[in-house]
Amino acid sequence: MNDDFDQLDDYAILGIRPGASPNEIKQAYLQQISRYHPDRFAGASPAEQEYAARRARRINQAYQNLRKRRPSAVPSASVQRDYQAELYDQAQKHLAAGRRLQALATLRELQQINPWYRDCATLIAELEAEYQPVATTGRRPVSRRTILTVAVGSLTFAFLGWYGWRQFQGTQTASGSVGATIPTPTTAAPAPTTAPSPTSTLSPTATRTPVPTAIPTLTPTAAVSPSPSPLPNPTITGGPIVYQADFGPNSGWPTANGNGWSVGARDGSYIIQTNVGLGDIWAFRTAPIGPDMIIEVTVDVRGDWAGLVLRFNDPQRYIRFLVNPANDTFRCDERNGDQRTLFAEGSVSLGERTRLVARLEDETVELWINDQRVSEINSATPAPDTRYGFVALAERTPTTAIFRDLVIRALR
Repeated sequence: MNDDFDQLDDYAILGIRPGASPNEIKQAYLQQISRYHPDRFAGASPAEQEYAARRARRINQAYQNLRKRRPSAVPSASVQRDYQAELYDQAQKHLAAGRRLQALATLRELQQINPWYRDCATLIAELEAEYQPVATTGRRPVSRRTILTVAVGSLTFAFLGWYGWRQFQGTQTASGSVGATIPTPTTAAPAPTTAPSPTSTLSPTATRTPVPTAIPTLTPTAAVSPSPSPLPNPTITGGPIVYQADFGPNSGWPTANGNGWSVGARDGSYIIQTNVGLGDIWAFRTAPIGPDMIIEVTVDVRGDWAGLVLRFNDPQRYIRFLVNPANDTFRCDERNGDQRTLFAEGSVSLGERTRLVARLEDETVELWINDQRVSEINSATPAPDTRYGFVALAERTPTTAIFRDLVIRALR
C-alpha cells in the first residue's frame, strides 16, 4: 500500500529544511511524533490507526537517519519551500485518486499548521462526515443543504418560542444559575492543535484534539447542580504524597509548540502560552494512583483563564477548573465535544499566585481556591479517570499560565 509520505525524504517527513541543526531536527521530530502517536488515535477508525502507526515508524526512521548524518551546508541560493501548498496539493491528488482517508489525514496535518488555509476546514468537515456512522435504513444520505435548511428552521422556531416565553414572563430575566451552557464566544476558537499521549510524553490538544476547528453554536446539555451556597469550609484532609513534580528535563511533562501556542517546563515551572482564538491549550498525564485523589497546584495567570483539567476521558471530554485573576472569578465546566456545561462559577479574591486544589472521590469533586472551598459538584459524566492536567484559554488577550508545586495525594 502506497502512503502519501512514501516519496518524502527524511527532511520533508519532519517538515524541516536540509542542513537543519541537530536541535532543530530534534524539535521537529518531537512535534511530528506527537501528532501521530498511536495513543492519540485510540478512538479513531482502524484504518486511521494503521496509517498513524506507519507514519510514526517513518518519522522515527527519519530521525534516526538524520542523527547519524553530519550537518551539511545549506545552499546559498536555496529556494524556500511552501510546505502548506505542498500538503494541500497532496490532499488534492489523494481526492482525485479516490484516496479519501489519506486526503483527510493530509488535510488535518495542514490544518494543524494553518487552520485557515484556503478551504481546508470545509474539506475536512465533508470528509469527516463520510466516516460518521449512518443508520442502515436504505435511504440516501441527507445533503448538506437539507441539513442547513432544517437547522435554520429549527433555530427560527426555537427563537420564536423563546420570545413568546419572554413575553409571557414579563420582566423576568435569566438567573445564570449552575447548569447553564457557556455561550459561544464572539470569535470562534479552534481546538488545540496537538493531542497528547495519555501515559508519558504528553502534548496539548486544542483542544484540540483534537483538530482545530471553529466551535459552532453550543447546545445546552443536562445541568448538574452543586451543593447549596455558601459552602461550609472545613480543612481539607488528605493522605500521603504519591507524586510531586519538579518539572525538570526528566519529569515526563511534554515540551511542544504550534501556531500561536507552546507548552513546556522551565526553571522548575510548567508554562502554557496561547494566543486568542485557539481554544483550550492543555497537557495531561496519568496519575500514579486510581481516579480518587487530591490534586494541588499553584498557578500564576497573566491574561485570561487557566487552571486544572480533571477526569480527562479523552481530548473532547473533560472537566475544566479555571480562574481568572484579572476579574477575580472562577468557573468549573464540562467539555463534551462542542458543548460546554457549566457546573459552578463565582467571584473569589485572587492574588498574583493562586493555589488550586481538587478533591476527587467517586462522582464527587470538591474545588478549593487558596484554602477556601468554593464549590462541590456531583456528576457521573465525564466518568472518573486517572488522567489530569493543566489548561489555559485566551478569550480576549494572549495568556500565559505558570504552574508550580504540583502535588498529588491519596485521599487517606
